[in-house]
Amino acid sequence: MKARALSRLWQSLESIPGLLEVPAAWEAACGPDFALLRPHLRVTDTEGALYPCPRTPRAHCPRKIVDLGDGEYVAICRDPLRVCEDVPLAASDVLLHAVDLGSLSRILAIPLGVRWQPPELRGDGTWGIGLSERRESRGQPVFLIVLPETTRFVTAVQRLTRIGSGAFLLAAPTNRHYTIEAQELLHSRGATFLPLEDHVLVNEAGELVPSNPQDTAQATPITPPEDRKRAAQEFARRNKCKIRHIQEAAGVHETDYYGWRNGEDPDHYAHCVRIEKILHFGFPPQFASKLS
Repeated sequence: MKARALSRLWQSLESIPGLLEVPAAWEAACGPDFALLRPHLRVTDTEGALYPCPRTPRAHCPRKIVDLGDGEYVAICRDPLRVCEDVPLAASDVLLHAVDLGSLSRILAIPLGVRWQPPELRGDGTWGIGLSERRESRGQPVFLIVLPETTRFVTAVQRLTRIGSGAFLLAAPTNRHYTIEAQELLHSRGATFLPLEDHVLVNEAGELVPSNPQDTAQATPITPPEDRKRAAQEFARRNKCKIRHIQEAAGVHETDYYGWRNGEDPDHYAHCVRIEKILHFGFPPQFASKLS
């Protein structure tokens, strides 16, 4: 199954300050990648002031959002020549939407090779998101920095390298802020830089996948295809559950489950890894509690 890069998605995360914009601005920034980000946007109570312009950026762009009252809004062109038409807007169109980094980092974890944990803020635009399961760095902490400016990025890297000891992994959406100074700082700690634009792709099924599956080989053992039916049945018997519970806990559709069971899908696919984790390490506590 072919995979493609997500350049517009990663660039958008570093181009929108505070990861906060109206939906149309997110869509304009992400382009064809917007469908992947949409589920990870959370509406806020704050109204935006600007609306994207369809033309090449001009001095008076983007359009201004005007409140007409009674829940009606319009985006008007700020160019003296009014080169863009007005756009009628609903109240939902003008509310700022923020990226849910917990939700987004969770789906990034498997293709990036990270044992995910809820993001923990570690400074300006910096979060701890788990521990590495990559071949060369297993067990090292993984941090994510998402910032729109190079100076802030380098300062955030400085802060990370001054805290604690030992190597770590640093993920960021792109290479854009990876300067010589940032490289030297990370090298001094034996840290590895992981730009998402180079390491995470999307396949034709809409799944995020690693650009090099060998880098992210999981510590989870892989069940031989000829033994998967027996292993799943034994797990169900031991845990007093049904096969559908394995599918639900792994968050996979029935077709994906049988693609894994019959050895038709590659072992590094996200749904295959999730199923193997259930069989080898058991149900997540929150899921197990629902069955008891």
